[in-house]
Amino acid sequence: MILPRLFPCLLTLLTLQPLCNQPAVANATAWSTKEINGITYIPLEHLRSFYKFTPLRPQNQSKALATVGNKDVRIEFGPALRETTIGGTRCLLTHPLRHNDEGDYLISLTDMVKLIDPILRPTYIAGRRAVRTIVIDPGHGGHDAGTQTSWVREADCTQLVATKLKEELSRRLPEVKVIFTREQNQYRSEQQRVDQINSAEAPVFVSLHLNSGRSDVRGIETYTAAPAAPGEQPRPGNVHDTANAALAYAVQTALIKGTQAQDGGCRRARYSLLNSANCPAVMVELGYATHEEEGKSLATNEYQIKLAQALAEGICNYARMADPATKLAFIEPPKVEEPPTPVKADIPAAKPDREKKAPRRKAQSKKRKAEPRRSNKKKSNKRRR
Repeated sequence: MILPRLFPCLLTLLTLQPLCNQPAVANATAWSTKEINGITYIPLEHLRSFYKFTPLRPQNQSKALATVGNKDVRIEFGPALRETTIGGTRCLLTHPLRHNDEGDYLISLTDMVKLIDPILRPTYIAGRRAVRTIVIDPGHGGHDAGTQTSWVREADCTQLVATKLKEELSRRLPEVKVIFTREQNQYRSEQQRVDQINSAEAPVFVSLHLNSGRSDVRGIETYTAAPAAPGEQPRPGNVHDTANAALAYAVQTALIKGTQAQDGGCRRARYSLLNSANCPAVMVELGYATHEEEGKSLATNEYQIKLAQALAEGICNYARMADPATKLAFIEPPKVEEPPTPVKADIPAAKPDREKKAPRRKAQSKKRKAEPRRSNKKKSNKRRR
């Protein structure tokens, strides 16, 4: 699990006992499942029971379809069927929520195993390894300027943020090598970038870009490679689906906290650069160059420093978790049934006051009806006399 909103607090959480052990998730297919359009789904109740969460009431003004959690983390599903908020950070599901015949919500097994579990329990990611190299990719360059507006030019902005980010990382992680895919304003083909990534020692890849869209759209978004679809051949990037989710969440959470920008969420996409990176990799859209206020901010040195510091914070948090030396403080893993048996937790609804008073009014009504009958009986006797 993870503490709400502040991803850096995960380090404190590492001293807590985990909710369950890794093999249980691996055997989650033994739960009751339902195939919809080739996608395997499980009841949302299975997820709640597995993590020993309780159903929670929606917060004020929340439009969540369902909410579960405990004292440390809150997960809201909705309002859109592909949207969830984990510990305050927005994430988009690979597959939308569905319903079973009883009307209960279903979540895809892919999202359970490759999105939610790596975020809640990053130290259980299989094959995690210490980060030795951080490859920073300032998007575009040379004749490829990227998005250009009257406020900011993408290739220039990403280069400036990348330079500041390298300084931050070198200070915080002196033992880790930090390299660029391009120096200054030069063009590098996608294949050249991929070759550099895949030749690095134990790398993490972070590609920096600016977004474009309608003039009223703004916010930061972090992308990872989309998991392979049913029947689709996995790509090199899919080997790290779970690590990608943990890295994206760490970076996105730190960016939103550090800049107070609008949360565009952790997203999945089939970008060829992410698909080809044989290491944990993310592509960060630092903001919308086409939004006037955000575009002007992206061009300032002050905001670029904020972005660099937040990026460094997220990458450092991920690097700590990825290191196998980071362990959970427990002697024996907790025992969990295989597969865990969902235990439905029913929260009794509060009864309206009028329902509580209704029985008293009914009793009083009976009493009043009984009195006239006794009175009528006496009158009847008098007439007989």
